[in-house]
Amino acid sequence: MSKWNKYYRIAFWGAVLTFAAQLVVSLAVDPYLASAFTPFYAVWGIVAVVGRRHEHPRR
Repeated sequence: MSKWNKYYRIAFWGAVLTFAAQLVVSLAVDPYLASAFTPFYAVWGIVAVVGRRHEHPRR
């Protein structure tokens, strides 16, 4: 993973932390409250796309 650029790392760990928080909230508090974390997956996808654009810019 040391070859990944910083955007990929942020996107990967953000998605992992979001999933972990969603799992904890769904088990400890309320399953319906855990759905509040779902829009963050789109954010991590956008961050990954931005990382790809920085890694492979258009000419």
